[in-house]
Amino acid sequence: MSADYRRSLSSFVTSRRSFLTIAAGTLATVAAGRSMAVMAFGGAYEEGKPIEGDYTFTNGTYVAYGEDALYQYATGTDGYAYYNEYKDGAWGGWTSAGETAVGWDPAPVAYEGKPQAYYTGKDGYIYQVGWDSYGDPEWTDVSGGYTFEASPYATTQNGSVHLYGTSTDGNVYHKAYADGAWGEWYAVNDAAYPAKTDSKPYSVGWGEHENTFWVGADEKVYWNRYSYTDGAWTEPKEIPAEYGFNATPYAVGYAPEEKLYAFGADVDGKPTWNTFADGDGWSGWEPYEAEWAAKSQPNAYVAEDAIHVAYVSDDGHGYYTQYGAAGWEGEWADLGENYGYEAYQYTWDDTQYLTYTGGDGGIYYKEYAADGGGKVDPTPTEKPGY
Repeated sequence: MSADYRRSLSSFVTSRRSFLTIAAGTLATVAAGRSMAVMAFGGAYEEGKPIEGDYTFTNGTYVAYGEDALYQYATGTDGYAYYNEYKDGAWGGWTSAGETAVGWDPAPVAYEGKPQAYYTGKDGYIYQVGWDSYGDPEWTDVSGGYTFEASPYATTQNGSVHLYGTSTDGNVYHKAYADGAWGEWYAVNDAAYPAKTDSKPYSVGWGEHENTFWVGADEKVYWNRYSYTDGAWTEPKEIPAEYGFNATPYAVGYAPEEKLYAFGADVDGKPTWNTFADGDGWSGWEPYEAEWAAKSQPNAYVAEDAIHVAYVSDDGHGYYTQYGAAGWEGEWADLGENYGYEAYQYTWDDTQYLTYTGGDGGIYYKEYAADGGGKVDPTPTEKPGY
């Protein structure tokens, strides 16, 4: 590992050692300096509402937390990036983020309280879009000469931006931005087992490791862990399965059990899940009982005592269930039709939401309501060593 790469991770590693990452979406609200009252186990999502605008969109839609506003990003059917600001209880309207032609999903984050997003351009390079002091969009090529044909993935933690991308050369790359500069790209996979180049990677912090997942060219799931203690990646490994996968799994840490939960779908769309515990390894992929087939990466979100899991099926329906202290909560809830791409869950102003791009090109959101309409204050779940 290069000295530049180690330097770019230094502030990230130091601050994360005492930091419990439950789920990227859950803790982003805390990092933005907002209080969060989460929902009780056993609720459901209400009817969807459109985020009004004059544009239509393609691919998934995602959000980033600013200091006093929420920012939602999407890719227009015209091939350009758009964003919308939610502040003081209202959306500001969809606004063009510039004239750089992009494709696939956006990967938005907030860095030092300011929104930015990462897109793979139509030319195959990864770009960062931010805003200058006048509010004008600034596009920066951060691809380092590599080319890509899938969405990047980005996270922020304690002073660092972490960027991941699956290159057309078959490698899954990571680099970090810290102390005012980018480090070098580092291949987290094994070159002998190339990645599926049209599949985006995913990463989540849990315990003493950053856990990065991707799908190989053989359609198997692989992962690598960055050790905050050792300051190095471990080694890429396959998460064994008797079948291939149609998209990179989505994973979250579940503090009550001190486990990492991963959710995916096989090549035929059957939803499946797996758990990892330090010292025990992976428990093995287990299929859900479902009469529908998943078409894309699922989404999972941890709030208080529950993992909220959402899939989108190949017939354009959304499906949702929960896992908590009592196990899995019954059958899958059908969230209705008009789901074009994967859903995304988040919390803002003490309310949990699910957002998605519809098959009709609109962007929608659903509000979560706990049974009885109540909200509960979060219970601390931090344990020594986590």
